[in-house]
Amino acid sequence: MSPKVSIILLNLNQERLTRECIRSLQNLSYKEVEIILIDNGSTDGSGARIHAEFPSVAYRHFDKNLGFSEGNNAGMRIAFERGAAYVLLLNNDTIVDPHFIEPLLEFDSTNNKIGAQCGKIYYLSEPQTLWYAGGNYSIDKAVSAHRGMYEPDTGRYDAIEDTEFTTGCMMFIRRTVLDDVGLLDNSFFAYFEDADWCLRARNLGYRIIYNPRARIWHEISATSKVDSPAYLYLHMRNKILMVHKHGRPGRWMLFLPYYLYFFGRHLLRKAIWHRSWTGIQAIIAGIRDGLTGYTAENGEGRLRRFASAEIN
Repeated sequence: MSPKVSIILLNLNQERLTRECIRSLQNLSYKEVEIILIDNGSTDGSGARIHAEFPSVAYRHFDKNLGFSEGNNAGMRIAFERGAAYVLLLNNDTIVDPHFIEPLLEFDSTNNKIGAQCGKIYYLSEPQTLWYAGGNYSIDKAVSAHRGMYEPDTGRYDAIEDTEFTTGCMMFIRRTVLDDVGLLDNSFFAYFEDADWCLRARNLGYRIIYNPRARIWHEISATSKVDSPAYLYLHMRNKILMVHKHGRPGRWMLFLPYYLYFFGRHLLRKAIWHRSWTGIQAIIAGIRDGLTGYTAENGEGRLRRFASAEIN
């Protein structure tokens, strides 16, 4: 019997993107698939309209935005209740190759220490240009980097191989691995939760795999406003939280010049180039909350404030 795969999508006022993603998933050649749509605090009624159009999709609406981490966790809990053997976290701003599930299942069957797999991800706007072909992660700097980013796909990254982290845009994970490693850490709310999960899995001896035979296309930054006050707050805070959680004792002092440069550069950029007082406040709040370990309600009050601010 073919194992059941639950694909989890989050929607937050993104009707067009989510609809197009579901339409691409309807063309999958692998049929033991269930789509679970988490309407993550939408205020425009988009979740209900999408569910009406695709009634076979399992649907759950939440009145507030749970964040990327807890929204996906909610989807995974539903998947477990419905008997999923695998879960696939997938951004709703993606289009998938119809045959991308089979290579993931096939390779997972070769080794019970495979923690998660991610495929080859292209820019949707430039279908032969790579966005992700494996990734590297620096524990001491809390920095991740996509291999192959902006490069044309010439076949250079066509080998299945171990990688240091998989982007949350696409994470294929066996249920039994999640039982062992746990779900996403909801204290991050959004950003860094993928690298955190991969580090936890690797610490338990699991492998993180780049599988180029599974291909998708990503509409970059369609669901998050990079450089917005909310993004800046979460990015600054979560970077420090990651160092606290995974950094090696004492080694962070060696990288103090890097951190002073990183945070100082962002502050100066907002102050001098953008003249954005809200952006400066978001950066300072993120640094402060990261240093104090503040994650009460995932910083929800601050997030509401910065999310409602003008993006500049």
